[in-house]
Amino acid sequence: MASPADLCLASVVADDLGIPLSPRVESLVTAASRAVAGYCGRVFEQGSGLVEYPAGYERPLLLLERPPIVSVSGVWEGGHLVPSEEYELAGGLAASGMLRRRLGVWRSTVRAGGGVSGVLGDFEGREDGIRVVYDGGYVTPGQRALDSSLVVTLPEDVQEAAVLTAVQLYRSRGVDAMVASESIGDWSVSYFAANAEGKSPIPGAAQALLAPYVLYRVS
Repeated sequence: MASPADLCLASVVADDLGIPLSPRVESLVTAASRAVAGYCGRVFEQGSGLVEYPAGYERPLLLLERPPIVSVSGVWEGGHLVPSEEYELAGGLAASGMLRRRLGVWRSTVRAGGGVSGVLGDFEGREDGIRVVYDGGYVTPGQRALDSSLVVTLPEDVQEAAVLTAVQLYRSRGVDAMVASESIGDWSVSYFAANAEGKSPIPGAAQALLAPYVLYRVS
């Protein structure tokens, strides 16, 4: 059964592995998709009516957690509705998950002092801080599988990274990621590899594909 969080199709993974489609492959796709999302520090699937209380830093830009921003239903600041003409989504702002204040800056909901920045303030996460209701994220292959009226918008490189990760998860079953092996002719050796790449469920090629989509948050 497909999950909205699935970043690729189980049928594609099964084809790459040369095995029949099965519930086992479907569960691997979901696990791989969650690993990719965790690696990128974000939720990819599109959500509607998302309610968020973002941090304000007295700057024109406000960062939301689920890019790209599809639409904004409303923004409240200090409990008051901000007129839609006072903010905008333009160019790469929507893709980056940012709202720009046309005039002035967003109120501060965090405080900085004592050498520590980004400390939770009195208004963050409260109705009298900043509240945004919006639709954001990509339509994933999993969402498309559950609703044929949707059109997939998730970038192809993210989908391919999920496929590569699912394939690696399948092929590494029963293999200790902390043990590496080498062989030359009839001679072979296995040893403890503390820095082995196999520790990560995300293969190197997938990490390269995902590099543009990793979100770094200041907290």
